[in-house]
Amino acid sequence: MITTVTMTRPWLRVFTFAILFLVLTNPSGAQTLRKTMDDDDRQFTNVGNIALTVSNFGTIGTRNRYWPNQPSCEYPKGSRIEHIYQGGLWIGARSRKTGFRLVSTGVHDRSGSSGAGYEFTSELGQRIEQRSLISDSRYFHPDAISHQDFISEYTDRYTRVPATGDSILFHEPLGITVQQQSYAWNFPFADLFVIIRYAITNTGKDTLDDVHVGLWNNAVVRNTNAVRPGTSGYFDRGGNGYDSLGRAMYTFEYDPTPGGVPSDSYVAVKLLGTTPFPIGIDSLAALYRQTYYNAWRFRSSQGDAAYFSPTDDYVSDRYLSRFTRMTQSMPLDKITPLRERPDNMTTLLSVGPFKSLAPGESVEVVIAVVCAKKSGTDPERFDSPAQRKTLLANMNWAQQTYDGEDLNGNNKLDPGEDLNGNGKLDRYQLPSPPRQPRVRGVVENQSVAVYWDRISAEESVDPISKQKDFEGYRIYRSAPGMDFLNPESFLLSLSLVGEFDKKGNDVGYNTGFTAIQLPAPRVFEGDTNKYWYRFPPENTQLTHLNGWQYVYGISAFDRGDPANNLPILESARVLVRVVPGTPPTREKSKEVGVYPNPYYARAYWDGQGERLRKIYFTNLPARSTITIYTVAGDVVAEFSHDAQTYRGDDIEWFRQFGERDQKIQFSGGEHAWDLITRYDQAIATGLYLFSVKDLETGEIKTGKFMVVK
Repeated sequence: MITTVTMTRPWLRVFTFAILFLVLTNPSGAQTLRKTMDDDDRQFTNVGNIALTVSNFGTIGTRNRYWPNQPSCEYPKGSRIEHIYQGGLWIGARSRKTGFRLVSTGVHDRSGSSGAGYEFTSELGQRIEQRSLISDSRYFHPDAISHQDFISEYTDRYTRVPATGDSILFHEPLGITVQQQSYAWNFPFADLFVIIRYAITNTGKDTLDDVHVGLWNNAVVRNTNAVRPGTSGYFDRGGNGYDSLGRAMYTFEYDPTPGGVPSDSYVAVKLLGTTPFPIGIDSLAALYRQTYYNAWRFRSSQGDAAYFSPTDDYVSDRYLSRFTRMTQSMPLDKITPLRERPDNMTTLLSVGPFKSLAPGESVEVVIAVVCAKKSGTDPERFDSPAQRKTLLANMNWAQQTYDGEDLNGNNKLDPGEDLNGNGKLDRYQLPSPPRQPRVRGVVENQSVAVYWDRISAEESVDPISKQKDFEGYRIYRSAPGMDFLNPESFLLSLSLVGEFDKKGNDVGYNTGFTAIQLPAPRVFEGDTNKYWYRFPPENTQLTHLNGWQYVYGISAFDRGDPANNLPILESARVLVRVVPGTPPTREKSKEVGVYPNPYYARAYWDGQGERLRKIYFTNLPARSTITIYTVAGDVVAEFSHDAQTYRGDDIEWFRQFGERDQKIQFSGGEHAWDLITRYDQAIATGLYLFSVKDLETGEIKTGKFMVVK
């Protein structure tokens, strides 16, 4: 890498080797990849169905650095199916002053190799700002674009990290500043993409020519429930494709081994548009002509030169030159095989050239990260048009969202396009379903009831039609066991168990709301909301199994707008995650117990592995201590129970088989245990004794249970 870096600039050779010598001989040089508190990579989208980490130094994804506690690009949210190892912004240009062609990169495949690091940094004290259009969000802001905006700014002008003084090796700044904004929505038709908007400004003193902008991506689509990130076999299993007319590159899992549990999904990076258009382009329809695609094997310079990893900003050999890769696509006969074999390929989508940027001038480039499940029943390794059907639909929604009022795609506000009458071209305009209802669950013995209000949805006004177009509610529920039998798409496969809508029109079933409406609103202590609806309806017996996890989802939908070719739109579901069981009790007649008892290894609700087992202690006092002994009196485990705060967080089962941000609601009188001792060992077959001490009264109850493995 060192010799190729300096091929066209001999004066750099001595400097490069001197810096490398200092890095190799000075321990502080090993810190060139250290990220500081001002480098923020702990923010990720969580309002839609993609959990994508964005940073304030030009990257997306985390290299699975925080797995499993933080997603990199997880879809569906909560599934632990990851799609991006790490990606980053690339900006290439020619310095008018020196003639050098330079590329500043958020990240590339050789980051971390030979001391090469991240080339964008935030200024000291700058962090990511979050905004939201959701009125009751603590991040609500009237200038928000989406339900979750992340806003940051960073620059390439430093050759040392401002907070640490560490050198950023091999980096020659262009003198640019980037304002990055990402947008995510919770609407069902818009929750499968995240839009990222890059506003790039020349804040240096030199004019930049031949400006190109790209997004490099190391997409690794893998089910991390089956194969842990970074282990043998995690990489090298991807297939890659390019949709030239759609200006999109995409990746899928070609081969699910090891682990054998397929992800069966796509991730795509789509170019939505630029302002201004590149030189020679006058419309969005023509933009594909100057959108480029390249792919290369991770850190490889072996085999076919077309797949060599570039090692320098600009050299005479185009396969080793980052700038040249940004300015033209690889040959078509090299793109086609990428869909037909598994490999560890990294990909680059770029666009340009833009007009020269004098100091103070800007260009804006907008991309979308889009995910989708494969359609149809073809094997996962295939990549047919039929399998891409849902991906294409999701990309179209992303494009429609970006276009907004620009109906003909010419970057101008033409007559008839000013939908809101403010005299300017507005993008990111989505038709809106009714607001989500406010939902509350009540969990009891073999019983779950879900309540919701009527003001939130029924009084909401569509921002485009300016009308109250609420029509009805839909109720969804999971089937017992689907959380661990199908964790990859558990939340996507909730069943519709109820639909209620207005009478007297030609929309829906005209059921009315009598069945679910309460005679008077229910009010809960400490909650100012009034809940007018209940499911299941009052006086309806619907038995739930104690100890099993259920997820209820309540959504509101509108009546659509046939005149403007708008379908019925549905809000995001408000999810309630519950586990029925006995309520807390102090009654002496209520014996504490364990179920299942006896416990047989691989009980039906167990997952794979020792840490995914569970039994329940039942009929517990509200505040108590549970102690488990061998028959010889040795303490096996001890833990506390508090009905007010218990959420199952102390065992892996509830962390793995559920969405990380969705807290579980228990009945209060039960507590799950994973059969792991206080010495972090799995218990053996045998008879065990236990005691439960009521922390309010001091009363102690005892019992026993059998484990058979």
